[in-house]
Amino acid sequence: MFQEALATILSRLESARAHGLLRAYALIGGFAVSAWGMPRATQDIDFAVAMGSSDPEALATFLGGRYEAGGPDDPLRGVVHASIEVESEAIALQLIFLSSPLTEVTFRHIHILAVMDRAVPVVSWQVLVLLKLYAGGPQDLLDAQQILKVRHPQPDDLRQIAETAESMGILEEWTALLSRHPQED
Repeated sequence: MFQEALATILSRLESARAHGLLRAYALIGGFAVSAWGMPRATQDIDFAVAMGSSDPEALATFLGGRYEAGGPDDPLRGVVHASIEVESEAIALQLIFLSSPLTEVTFRHIHILAVMDRAVPVVSWQVLVLLKLYAGGPQDLLDAQQILKVRHPQPDDLRQIAETAESMGILEEWTALLSRHPQED
């Protein structure tokens, strides 16, 4: 069921890109955690979206969803909530609009990975860890810990992640994560 939903949303996102409604997209969330080697149950499919100069409302309409703008204190610019019908069941889809600095970091580090037999743009595991720290929820923190455990970061990885964390304003959260789960040499 999720395989069919993923195929459908990838087709719709490619069509939206062809129509100039978005510049790029990348898998984040639970499916991205799984793509990087840590199996994780999830109930929805999440993508970060780079809009360029496009209107998020137009993208939401194109995808049959609704756009919810972020508030003044919200770290997100907004979210499109939509669903994909598969076998009479709705699979939730969220398209996340990050702030400009986070969008830049996210889309500088994209990998094409096989996800359920599809080639999917996925945010790098390093940036995914930082996006999870940025989100800060209990499941997000657990995801960040599990990704590190599976990926076995090298000293260069840790240094680069720290530099990016600092540019994102979450160096303290990154340092706290490392102190709770020291890396093996």
